[in-house]
Amino acid sequence: MESASVVRAAAAWVGYRPVPLLLTFELTHLCNLACIYCDRHTPMPGEMTHEQIFTALEEFLEMGTRAVSLDGGEPLAHKHVDEIVAWLTARGVSTRMNTHGILVPKKLETIQRLAGVKISRDGPRESHDAARGKGSFDKAIAGTLAARQAGVPSVEFTCTVGRHNAERLDALIDLVEAMGFTVIFQPARNSLFFDTNRDGSAWQANATAHRATFARLERRKRTSKGIANDWSSLRHFRAFPEDQKIPCSAGWIEATMDPEGNLYHCGNVNRCGNVNRDDRSNNVVRLGARTAFERLQRLGCSQCWCARTVEGNYKWGVRLDMMLPPLRR
Repeated sequence: MESASVVRAAAAWVGYRPVPLLLTFELTHLCNLACIYCDRHTPMPGEMTHEQIFTALEEFLEMGTRAVSLDGGEPLAHKHVDEIVAWLTARGVSTRMNTHGILVPKKLETIQRLAGVKISRDGPRESHDAARGKGSFDKAIAGTLAARQAGVPSVEFTCTVGRHNAERLDALIDLVEAMGFTVIFQPARNSLFFDTNRDGSAWQANATAHRATFARLERRKRTSKGIANDWSSLRHFRAFPEDQKIPCSAGWIEATMDPEGNLYHCGNVNRCGNVNRDDRSNNVVRLGARTAFERLQRLGCSQCWCARTVEGNYKWGVRLDMMLPPLRR
């Protein structure tokens, strides 16, 4: 991180002046898969135009944004994704992407510009295809190998753990290790939006089964190079789905912008006080990015279940007790 960004982060850490060093941009909620546990499959009705996207991104860079994570839906399904990635990386912005991997071979010129790619993986072939559709496993593997061959510095898998795959995780780790990759695990939730009463019982493990599964992952991590989770996320996930207090950098050094330009301090806002995804008043198209960022509520929460976000928050809070391996029992 450049020295100016370090100074800005320090000012935010002491509560003096927030700065959006990291922007998560949900390009579109369109996705060409229909995974059983996901509820982002169709575009939002007012997704930003080409001009609105680049105006917003320019304003964020002027405020100090130095890293952008592109999310979805499926970001590679967005019609302007190639131009967006080229524009960001030409300006020295570290750009990463979360994708299901299937479209990667068709987008290699764009993929090779990225600093990192996370590709969703639900287990061995039968588990993955059961959750995402027949043939999706082989296509995701092809996309993963293509990203590595394209020279992307960091390529890893993300596995959402639930009823559909909890008993097959050791087989997944074996496969990942054999391929020379790593995988990061996080729990399946009832909804990505946290603002619905969606019934997740078909894919969410009950609390007892979930904790037993993550206890196995902790044991496996002691001997495996294939598990990408830091200890802080594995230890944090022991509590799922119960509240687990955690330090929070949301709104201080990072923010999330949805496809319509609505800005939130965190993508999981419906667990954070009185802010929710139904409130679309804080919109960068109408207000400008600076005003929208200044208006953010900076509220911590106790329902943080995205692995890399959890790990970043424990670093933000300097919680060394969570970063270290637990004592053997």
